[in-house]
Amino acid sequence: MHLSDLDVTPFSDNSIGWIIESSDEVLLKRKNWSDYQPTGIGTELYPGDLLQPAATAKVLVQCANGSTIWRVPAGMISGAANGCPPAVKAIPGRQSKIIPPRGGTNSLIPYIICPRRTLLLNAFPILRWNAVPGATHYRVSVIDESEDDVLWETQVNASEVVYPGKPLLTMGVDYSFIVEADTGTSSLQEEMPDLGFRRLDKAQAKSVLSVLEQPAHRELTQEAQALAKAYLYIGYELRTEAIETLEAWVKQDSQTAAVYRTLGELYQEVGLNWLAETHYLRAFKLASFDIEGQAVIAARLGEVYQALGNSEAARRWFIQARDGYVVLGDSQWVSELEKRQVQLNL
Repeated sequence: MHLSDLDVTPFSDNSIGWIIESSDEVLLKRKNWSDYQPTGIGTELYPGDLLQPAATAKVLVQCANGSTIWRVPAGMISGAANGCPPAVKAIPGRQSKIIPPRGGTNSLIPYIICPRRTLLLNAFPILRWNAVPGATHYRVSVIDESEDDVLWETQVNASEVVYPGKPLLTMGVDYSFIVEADTGTSSLQEEMPDLGFRRLDKAQAKSVLSVLEQPAHRELTQEAQALAKAYLYIGYELRTEAIETLEAWVKQDSQTAAVYRTLGELYQEVGLNWLAETHYLRAFKLASFDIEGQAVIAARLGEVYQALGNSEAARRWFIQARDGYVVLGDSQWVSELEKRQVQLNL
């Protein structure tokens, strides 16, 4: 397992920020759109985009450098690049046009949920897996991939356990873990390679923590802080920490589509398409006012169903996404989605 292989083709490589807080209506016009359209929290911004918040709106954007929070002037039109100029950045654009292999589809095996295809900030990660029907206990083994040997082992009754931190997970070393249920099934039965993890190196860990400690982040609403933190984590490939941050808001029944959409993207990136589907469907319902937001989610659902081998569902969602981009006047995405429908017919 080599975590250097985690990098995937960026969904967009020139994004300059994300809307993380909005108290009232905000309109967006992209360069290739025919008109302004309502948008919302979680929208990714690019050079050339124009934002127009309502006169009473408080709209905050986390810039792509991870540390700058831009308050968009209310009641007037502003270029996104004026608040978040393009720069060398810590946070990449949303990831993955690549459709990962099927994963997490067999409920009878304790397939790995977290940490999975990720870097880690935390030296005491929560190891999570699928709860197997009828299983009463599980044997969990953490593997040091550099030595191809068991680093730590335990037996538990639940479907998760906290790694105790000893032996220490060394920075720069690849690890994985194996779960064996007393039903005779194992996480090794999942047909998906490279599910390991590695701790973030010291310099990058320091950078992440320094951003989170900045006053601008502490002044955000709690949910905006969570989104800002998740986007920062994603930029450093800290997928597990991003998932844990957002799932805390799912447990609080968040009504923000971006929480569920981002979780869907994270689970899609690590190959857990069934979990991605659940969160995307919830995000789609919550984004009812946002034509582009629904179109993006519909395209993602098309990818998920394509990965799961359900061509008919994939086709329906690609058509839904295309229709949204038709309304926006975005001919580039209309063409792309029509190509995907053709590929499904081949």
